[in-house]
Amino acid sequence: MTANLIQKAYRFLVNYPKAIVSVLGILTVLGGVGYSRLPIETSVESLIIENDPDLLFYEKFKSQFGEDEFLVVAFAGPEIFSASTLAWIAEKNEELEGIKEVREVVSLTTVEDIVGSDYDFIIRPLVEKIPETPEGFLHIRQRALDNPLIRGSLISNDGRASLFLIRTVPHPGDETYDARLIEQVTSHFQQDVEMPSGLEWHLAGWLVTDVNMAGYMNRDMVIFMPITYLLLIVLLWFFLRNGYAVCISVLNISLCLIWTMAFLYLVGGAMSPMTSILSPLMMALALSDSVHIFSDFLKQERSAGNVVETMGKTLERLTVPCFLTSLTTAIGFASLAVSDIPPIRHFGLAAACGMMAEFVLSITVLPLGIWFLRRRPGLLKKRAGSYAGGYFGGAVLKRLVSRYPLYVLVVSAVLVVLAIVGITRLQVETNLIEYFKKDSTVYQDTHFVDEHLGGVNTLEVSFLSSEPDAFKDPVNLQILEEVAVYLESQPDISRSTTVADFLKQMNRAFHGERKEAYTLPDSREMVAQYLLLYDGDELVNFIDSDYRWARLSAQISEHSSSVLKRRIEDLQIFLRNRFAGSGLEIVVTGKTSLVNKLVQNIVDSQVQSLALACGVIFAILLGVFRSLSLGLLSLVPNILPIVFNLGLMGWLGIPLNTATAIISAVAIGIAVDDTIHFIHQYQEDRRSGMGRHPAVLAALEKKGGAIVTTSLILMGGFGVLVLSSFVPTIQFGFLCSMVMLLALVCDLLVLPAMMMLPKNATCGN
Repeated sequence: MTANLIQKAYRFLVNYPKAIVSVLGILTVLGGVGYSRLPIETSVESLIIENDPDLLFYEKFKSQFGEDEFLVVAFAGPEIFSASTLAWIAEKNEELEGIKEVREVVSLTTVEDIVGSDYDFIIRPLVEKIPETPEGFLHIRQRALDNPLIRGSLISNDGRASLFLIRTVPHPGDETYDARLIEQVTSHFQQDVEMPSGLEWHLAGWLVTDVNMAGYMNRDMVIFMPITYLLLIVLLWFFLRNGYAVCISVLNISLCLIWTMAFLYLVGGAMSPMTSILSPLMMALALSDSVHIFSDFLKQERSAGNVVETMGKTLERLTVPCFLTSLTTAIGFASLAVSDIPPIRHFGLAAACGMMAEFVLSITVLPLGIWFLRRRPGLLKKRAGSYAGGYFGGAVLKRLVSRYPLYVLVVSAVLVVLAIVGITRLQVETNLIEYFKKDSTVYQDTHFVDEHLGGVNTLEVSFLSSEPDAFKDPVNLQILEEVAVYLESQPDISRSTTVADFLKQMNRAFHGERKEAYTLPDSREMVAQYLLLYDGDELVNFIDSDYRWARLSAQISEHSSSVLKRRIEDLQIFLRNRFAGSGLEIVVTGKTSLVNKLVQNIVDSQVQSLALACGVIFAILLGVFRSLSLGLLSLVPNILPIVFNLGLMGWLGIPLNTATAIISAVAIGIAVDDTIHFIHQYQEDRRSGMGRHPAVLAALEKKGGAIVTTSLILMGGFGVLVLSSFVPTIQFGFLCSMVMLLALVCDLLVLPAMMMLPKNATCGN
């Protein structure tokens, strides 16, 4: 029945080739339009669950206190407090504030200084005018270093590094805002001929990370595409040795690529570091069916009159296994759709749709190509020395699995034990700065700010009371102070800022700048008086107008999600134990906190994805092979590579991150393809009357070459990713290549060895 259906579909295909080509052409053009409209998304927010309560609270928090992400231009030199440098800072501050995308710039010449007088204080810039004497410069330097609101953030503790803190204007929906701002700020410094000699500047912040990700991603796409095409063409020619087959296959993968990226657009996805690997991945996967179909076709005797019929017989034999391989691969990808993380979900859905489109294209484009080229002499020659002519090491493999199957399985078991030990060393880690290579500018600039000026990350804590004027009460202010002291006791938190710090500075200024007066006011009335006298602009970033919602912002130089996770968990325990009955709603928030939550979401979703993929694929294999023993056996060579991969990651110190976490669910869907072809051939030979052992060896003989070829092509496709600018993408490419290699070994060595064991030692016949 299946064979008749396939033949009818094939007859329809060759009877109306031009109409079908027209339909494919129209769909491809429409797909190209969708591809061209894909947006670019590299922000951390894109990794966070939509409508997540913590994200919604964070958005509300930002609407009150402003963005916790900012742009930092740090600079260092031997003479920060000199006439030329301070004049340059003042001029540059004014230039930067002239940029439309900039809300405010804070620097040494504009930062607020609370200056005391007789039982009063005034707010003025730290540098009102450039001093004319050495004593004047020393006075400014000392005031900066004595001010806890300035020291350690706006000026380094040794006074040799400072920065421009650039606050952004709200820009919802403006996709080019970040890039425009970075470009303008960068050009201001690159083209600055008046910068004092000896100064070095560094650009850092979340915005810089996002924009550099987009830039490197575009660079990767420019590199990946031509290299992947070149590599696949070379591999195809090496294995098929037929120019027409190579050209048709390349056309097929091009259409598959366009359709897949169109699906990404349709599911609401965007180009991101996650989805940027989709192109080379799908290009390599699209060749799998082409290789199997053309390898079978090129082995057959062909003449000018039967080329089309030969392709029909090939499709009759291979349509079912090709469909199953595409389906199981699609299931592996589709299992990622259970993820709450948008880029992972979009990646999985687009790749799953792309794999099913690849099957449809393979059984239409390949035979249509043969139909249009049916009279070409190059299609009439049987290529005995091509891919169809066996594969290197085939005889050795057959000897191993037939004579020493038990030894093969014992060695495999030892490797499994080693892999399990490696898995115990595996860490879950997302470090966005470690996404960049250590010699990259963004990595080095961020490291400079972390080391000298407290870091570009912030940990935010929200304190909300139901009572107006709650934070005029010294009791509540003392709570802010206690939390700040706790945070500053942590090794990677340089400083924290709250309204309490401003009030302490006001109190000191009010009492003649005496250092011992740097304490919180002891009465609500005194707090109210200070707040009434204060006429600066900074306080609105830390307290609302009703004095019931306060913000603590702590600078943190750590980027490791595992370390941040411990910091946040310890902080939450401290807050619960110490202030449970305070009457304040205290919430840890901010981008850093959201990234920490993201890490746990990645782990949870990938465990679900892998379990779902394994279950569905096993059910399909069980239904297709109609044998419990073969269904169970088919899982072994597909689960082992995943175990080995996780163990390898543990031994090499490669963490589970947003890229490497999806490998297992993706790999099982891809690796099972070769298992299906092997067992499908085994069953055919068994039905033809072969015994179990001869059928296993015959399957190795007939399908070994195809399995080797497709595995090498997939390894090459994944291998292209090691040329990426992103460390996780490099890791993904390397590890996926290793999984394909391990799957190849398991399919051609472990699976046959298991099937060659005595009947009572296996799951049956």
